[in-house]
Amino acid sequence: MSERLLWVGTYTRDSEPVGRGVGVYLAWLDTRTGRLGGGSAAVEASGPSFLAMHPDGAKVYAVSERAEGALSWFAAGEGWASVTLGETPTGGGSPCHVMVHPAGRHIITSNYADGTVSVHPIDGDSTPGAAIARLVGEGSGPVEGRQTGPHAHSTAMGPEGRYLLIADLGADVIRVHPFDPDTADPVGGERDPIRLEPGTGPRHMAVSPAGFVYVAGELDARVHIVRWGATAEVLGAVDASQAKGEEAVYPSEIALSASGERLYVANRGADTVTTFAVEEGGASLRFLEEVETGGEWPRHFAIVDSHIVVANQNSGTITSLPIDGSGVAQAPIDRLSIPDPACILPAGE
Repeated sequence: MSERLLWVGTYTRDSEPVGRGVGVYLAWLDTRTGRLGGGSAAVEASGPSFLAMHPDGAKVYAVSERAEGALSWFAAGEGWASVTLGETPTGGGSPCHVMVHPAGRHIITSNYADGTVSVHPIDGDSTPGAAIARLVGEGSGPVEGRQTGPHAHSTAMGPEGRYLLIADLGADVIRVHPFDPDTADPVGGERDPIRLEPGTGPRHMAVSPAGFVYVAGELDARVHIVRWGATAEVLGAVDASQAKGEEAVYPSEIALSASGERLYVANRGADTVTTFAVEEGGASLRFLEEVETGGEWPRHFAIVDSHIVVANQNSGTITSLPIDGSGVAQAPIDRLSIPDPACILPAGE
């Protein structure tokens, strides 16, 4: 099939920040032409600003980004969500990221406001239970108003899949915990964190099986390169954007191509996507191209076959950018109106 279903998370009237969406929307991408269609609301939800899908494709999970954070889940059968199946508290404030562990037995939610991360077990029908672990961060940074305390912004699994990585925007660290999904208590004690330069503001991470972690610095507008190993080593950083202008740049999503040879970064403020070549086995990044997304404030994107689909929050649009044969993102070729889009989640093949 040439059409891929896309779930789109939004900000809503009862979320923080407030938005114009009503919940999770559905769209589709024609992977041959890059054309977008659909755009209707699939299910009402409170602040579903980040989404994740269970490996079996049966359920979509969404944060409820509000003061009293929660995790919601929806049926994904037949490519449509129809009702909210449940909701459970995350135990933290303003959850902004959710990840399903690859083994499919745990859901991990990042609570931005208080810097905590909650770990929820998943039962046999993909339903998450109450949190069995609450990981508390500490520390601060030099950026006034943004780094007065810890702010967990996202999680990822390390290159070998045995460690949980937590990007803490407030403390300028990647927190590291052993994680074993086969045990009743899957989370081990915190190891020495990966310390980034003061004022980095780590937001999202892209993890390479080759043994590298690429970190988008929201506050310093750079991509940081970390070599993973017994002792993680920060190798350096490159500018996320080369766009010149009066408005500051705030990188958001970061992702590797399937081959691992290209790295893509979205830049709010510049409203662009940058393509980097991954070189020296993963140890360095080389700027290739930067293109406008065709919208304002690209909060998130997803790689969908040979296209990048971008959620442009402030312009209320999602846009499709083709990826050429050399792996470089090109100018957008279509757009679709969806109120305050914040996340793009492609359905399964």
